[in-house]
Amino acid sequence: MSTIDKHQCTIDEVEKMYQHGILPPDERIELIDGELHVMSPKNPPHFITQRKLSDFFSDHLAKKDYLIDKEIPIDISQISMPEPDLVIAHQRAGLQINEYVQVADLVLLAEVLDTTVGYDLGRKKEVYAQAGVPVYWVIDILQHQVHIFSNLCQGDYRTAVTYKKGPLPAFPFDFTISFDDIFPKA
Repeated sequence: MSTIDKHQCTIDEVEKMYQHGILPPDERIELIDGELHVMSPKNPPHFITQRKLSDFFSDHLAKKDYLIDKEIPIDISQISMPEPDLVIAHQRAGLQINEYVQVADLVLLAEVLDTTVGYDLGRKKEVYAQAGVPVYWVIDILQHQVHIFSNLCQGDYRTAVTYKKGPLPAFPFDFTISFDDIFPKA
């Protein structure tokens, strides 16, 4: 039986593919472990949840201290550049000029889960932990729950808590968030 050789893409190669029109500029693609993943289209519950999270944290965190953004590329490694649904990073001058957010900048990443259960709670969680992302949230629209992964140690999250009702701590911050502040109205 023969095997198929795969080419592992780098961030530089993907950027060149965009520059030369090989990848369409409006295509929603993430680079994870050298593989290009086409991201599924957002449905209303997904983007409403994403917007509510962003609005909540924007209202509770100082803009001068934190960058709060949605679906921006995170420079994790030469072969991984995910675009999480929510990014909270320490503010620094380079982020306002021309730099990607680096792992060292990160405070929290969040993904809104509506179709990619195994991916967001499996492979993506592993990639984030191995890269050193300190806190990872998964907002599960399907099960109406919030998973918070933290306490990073040797490339793995030692603490995993699932909330099925609120309010819950807006970890790693010192305030709480309600389910009404996260999920769309039923």
